[in-house]
Amino acid sequence: MKKVVSLFAVLMGGFVANAQVTTDPPENINPEDSLKIMVDISALDMSLDHNQLLMDAVDAGEDMYIWTWSPVEHPVGHPYVNGIGSQAWKNSNDTLIMKHEGGYVFSWSIIPVDFYETSAANVYAKDISFLVKPKDGGGYGDPDIKSSDLTVAVDPPTTTKDPVYQFPKFVNDSSIVTIVYDNNREPKATMQDLPEGNVFVHITYWTDSDDPIGPGQQYALWTQVGNTPELALREVEPGIFHFTFVPGEFLNDGTTDRIERFTAIIKRGDLNTSAGRNDQSLEVDLEECP
Repeated sequence: MKKVVSLFAVLMGGFVANAQVTTDPPENINPEDSLKIMVDISALDMSLDHNQLLMDAVDAGEDMYIWTWSPVEHPVGHPYVNGIGSQAWKNSNDTLIMKHEGGYVFSWSIIPVDFYETSAANVYAKDISFLVKPKDGGGYGDPDIKSSDLTVAVDPPTTTKDPVYQFPKFVNDSSIVTIVYDNNREPKATMQDLPEGNVFVHITYWTDSDDPIGPGQQYALWTQVGNTPELALREVEPGIFHFTFVPGEFLNDGTTDRIERFTAIIKRGDLNTSAGRNDQSLEVDLEECP
């Protein structure tokens, strides 16, 4: 049996908790409206020294600061420049201090077009890239104290959205991924108005040791998905179902293989024919985050 992890992921006030980066609103971000970005330092990859040093800084009671460069990095002398002085990395701008939400969670609230002094189109084109650091980020011969580079994807509005999609947009095999199924937009009559307990996900995945053009591995056979309770989706609001997992932990069967990609299909637990599946195949590439 593959390892199954228990994740505390709950929707509260627009936030999806226990992920590295979450936002309010969680999707359909308008660069001209208020945006709150939440970072959970404890969810970073602690095998990387700079992330562990950052967590140690939080434990020591240090404040956290944003350091951002996309869609725009402000120049020296600007009120929102990342750092001050000849060794800017060791002296973050007090204007960019984050709010401590509790524990290891810190937040930063902006209106993107105002903060970056750029157009909505540029935010859509370049997204928001940043890292988190204490006021003195080390460096200059000392180890860096910082998070890994982080990204909030800001996509232009679309007139239609598929019933099945992932959040966040960019993930790797150690990310917390949520598969979202909006049954309210399900076009197939035999898949409409499904109750919680009858919505499951079939997952096929490929590791770095698999043939990339081969059939991949199945977490559970198609006919056994409905008998595999850990593959059930949770109804978070009427007609909206979530399945939250870390691919590298959930799908790994005890090997050191890295999960490179997976395909997810939403199906009914009580029907194994084509009538009992959503017609979309969600394909997620885990090889690289921007």
